[in-house]
Amino acid sequence: MTVLWRTRPGDRAPERTWVRAALLLLPIGLFGCGSPTPPGPEPSPHAVGTNDPAWITNRSALPPPDTDRINYDERTRTLTLYNLPGNDRWLVQLPGESRAQQVAPKHRIPDVDTSEVMVSYTRPGFKPSVPVSVKQIQDSGGAHVSIAEH
Repeated sequence: MTVLWRTRPGDRAPERTWVRAALLLLPIGLFGCGSPTPPGPEPSPHAVGTNDPAWITNRSALPPPDTDRINYDERTRTLTLYNLPGNDRWLVQLPGESRAQQVAPKHRIPDVDTSEVMVSYTRPGFKPSVPVSVKQIQDSGGAHVSIAEH
């Protein structure tokens, strides 16, 4: 006849208790706290949206372009736009057009009234900026091309 072993709760081996505790804590160690995400590269001060004040990020439209940094050559009717950060894109709306068109940084304007040609930029997730006319760009006194007489 075989003798049945009976153990009382206090008679369990301490090794079995440690094994059970380890099995319970193992999932917590694997999926629990984890390590913090390592810091990424320092954001560029010129990157889109990184240093935007709250009044820009909470508005639906962006501020107008800097007219002092845009050049317009009246002789060749060429608009030279400055480089925009990130995914921003330049837009030019000619008179009679219902929507502004995306343009390259150097853009030739047809023979139209410059006060009716609107320049703006757009950023993904925002409405386009407040537009400025090419006439405003000319009047801003930014750099321009002129032929000096000798």
